[in-house]
Amino acid sequence: MCILFIYTDPSPPAGGYRLIIASNRDEFYKRPARKAFLCPKTNIIGGRDMEPGREGGMWLGLSIRPPAIKFGALLNVTGEEKRAATSGRGPLVYNYLKSAESAPQYLGGLKSRNSYSAFNLFALEVTPDESHGYHHSNSPEATLEYHGRQILAFGNSTPDAPFTKVRKGRDRFERIVGEARDKTDLIERLLQLLKWEESHLPDPELARRAPAGADFLSSVYVKMEKAGYGTRTHSIVLVDAACNVEFVEHTMKEPIDGTNPQWEVTVLKASL
Repeated sequence: MCILFIYTDPSPPAGGYRLIIASNRDEFYKRPARKAFLCPKTNIIGGRDMEPGREGGMWLGLSIRPPAIKFGALLNVTGEEKRAATSGRGPLVYNYLKSAESAPQYLGGLKSRNSYSAFNLFALEVTPDESHGYHHSNSPEATLEYHGRQILAFGNSTPDAPFTKVRKGRDRFERIVGEARDKTDLIERLLQLLKWEESHLPDPELARRAPAGADFLSSVYVKMEKAGYGTRTHSIVLVDAACNVEFVEHTMKEPIDGTNPQWEVTVLKASL
């Protein structure tokens, strides 16, 4: 389970932002991962999956190469019928970020839906003049487009049936974007959102998709200590009016103790 909040504005006011991202990665604590870093060869920022056989996969990241800043995020779609996937989903974000293709070109060239387990893939491109976002899912196969100023939220269901925590989280995210006094205040409030442990039940869609875990999965911050699973990484991305990028990651230090996690903070900066 993961959650993603997005704000875009192609014409931000003075001191405003073209892009604000707040996202949680929920994963098994034992699954190894590399914390976010900036690769100088590709100008790609993000963490990496280090699970044996799946090394290099990305759940979220961005590239900073003219003419655009590209952002990508991958979320699974829970509760879907298992299929014999022939391709892993891990490379989807990285391949988009390193490619010279636009988001529509890349998404249009993906293999058929049966090649992958169910997923939501969000691709966004920001330039000094424009902002274009695309949500692509293979369950069912569909692509949605978003242009101009947007406030969006995605989780582990289809966009037409969001979990309650996604809807309520989006509302809180919108208030934060509108009320934050400065960058420090904005980042602090976004972290509070990502650490929000309030349960958002009842949630018929979550109960339908994950009946055994709905009680634990109904909050933005997920904690399932007995299962060794939960929210282990917070990611915040800010792109200001001049296309300066700040990537802030709070991630649990491995080996992870779910009852008393130690957090590592990484701050990376770049410019288009």
